[in-house]
Amino acid sequence: MNRSATNTTRSLLRGARWFCALVALTMLIGARPRAVPEDDLDGPGPLPWRVPGRMTFTVDAAAFPDSGATRLEVYLRVPNSTLAGLGRERDGRGRLVVLVNLVNAFGARAGEVRQSLEFAPGDSGGALGKVLMLPFRTRPGAHRLEVRLEDPEPPRVGLIGRRARGNEQVRGDFVVPGPQAGREISDLEFAWAEGLAPSERGFAHGQRQLLPNPERLYGLLQTELIAAFEARGRAESNGAWHWISRVLDSGGRIVSESDSSGPTGPRLAVIVRHDLASVPAGAYALEVRAWQEGDSGSLARRAPFSVGWQENSWSRGPADAVDEVHLLFDQEEEERFERMSVGAREAYLEEWWRRRDPSPETAENEARVTFRQRADFANKTWSRSALEPGMFSDMGRVFIRYGEPDAVERQVIPTGDETLNRIVRELNLTDARPTGDIAMQGLGGNQHPFELWIYQGESRLPLNVPRDQPGGSRFRRRLVFLFVDEHGYGDFRQRYSTE
Repeated sequence: MNRSATNTTRSLLRGARWFCALVALTMLIGARPRAVPEDDLDGPGPLPWRVPGRMTFTVDAAAFPDSGATRLEVYLRVPNSTLAGLGRERDGRGRLVVLVNLVNAFGARAGEVRQSLEFAPGDSGGALGKVLMLPFRTRPGAHRLEVRLEDPEPPRVGLIGRRARGNEQVRGDFVVPGPQAGREISDLEFAWAEGLAPSERGFAHGQRQLLPNPERLYGLLQTELIAAFEARGRAESNGAWHWISRVLDSGGRIVSESDSSGPTGPRLAVIVRHDLASVPAGAYALEVRAWQEGDSGSLARRAPFSVGWQENSWSRGPADAVDEVHLLFDQEEEERFERMSVGAREAYLEEWWRRRDPSPETAENEARVTFRQRADFANKTWSRSALEPGMFSDMGRVFIRYGEPDAVERQVIPTGDETLNRIVRELNLTDARPTGDIAMQGLGGNQHPFELWIYQGESRLPLNVPRDQPGGSRFRRRLVFLFVDEHGYGDFRQRYSTE
């Protein structure tokens, strides 16, 4: 090959190398990390994530600095209410399938796990349910986590025996923290217990065994807050470690505080404890600060948790809690309630019902008891299937708000003068609110079964009205509700009211 050809080849090779470098640089610049939206209305929000549905479960995560990477632990709690409703084999055994997919800031898959969780007849997993810990290795930055819970044999429900929904899932964004001026501090891992043997459902955390608390919930079943964190100083640092931990209420006031000192060296692993036995229900935060002698400032981490003292705060799923308030709150208040933690919901409801207690001097809140009794009656009387509680039917809604009507006219097979047309004529004559052309509202005739509920005389205000409502706790007003079974299946829909 002559010199001219050789030079041409070298020029082409240099050009190819420059072109490849330019393409790589362009791809690197274009592959910017995905930012986590500050207000992601479509996502589950900040951890922990409580997933509603037939298969309720809770997801949390904590990241710990490790050699050359970050150790990410994903925690999953399956409560007893979910275990009780799962499909079973003939021998009573059952299993769940857990799928976890982790994507890093650049959209690349950082880890994927598929794991089976088996349970035996009568196995409720203890009072706290079943808890899993799934480890990953990743790097600091924004991440997307998807967790899916599957029931391989969902039970059959309804009259036709169709299969219930066999899976629930959640997908959301969170951030794995990075170094702070050359030093690192981990997330806070909340735990329900420490010092367990592996056979007692504990998971290794360094030299210790912890039972993670994915709910970040304390109170009724665990009065002591237990949390683990780790810190790493600069490689050359050899000073003694000091740390302080504080429990803060929703207003930022210190509820509990402890401090301690530890060994020298670049690494620190600590478990902090706080007694919450006298702390009322509500939303709180745990804040820890750690530093070495000679440091100019401290490493800090803060994470929310909650305290709940009522049994249903621990046992029921998020959808059940929202169901209780759906008929009591307006849309704005209900949406605000949905975003609250378990403890904050309990505290909010306690105050909400306190303002509606007809006799505050007694230990029992009669208004709240009445609501629960009416809701139970509605669910037993007007439920159309296991998936449609009677409290959300038209009749159930009215019954819960106003109680049993003073008068009821019921016609199963209207004939002669007992038809719907007669009721409509009487309503137009006796009530200020006109009925309009009810036949145009889908009734299709006057032979449909119907019920007419009448509340008259001095009536109580609905349960969701505070006792200090202007005008007193009672009002004089005639209320009329007309329910019609349009299809003959016993599904009565409200077609007229003076509410």
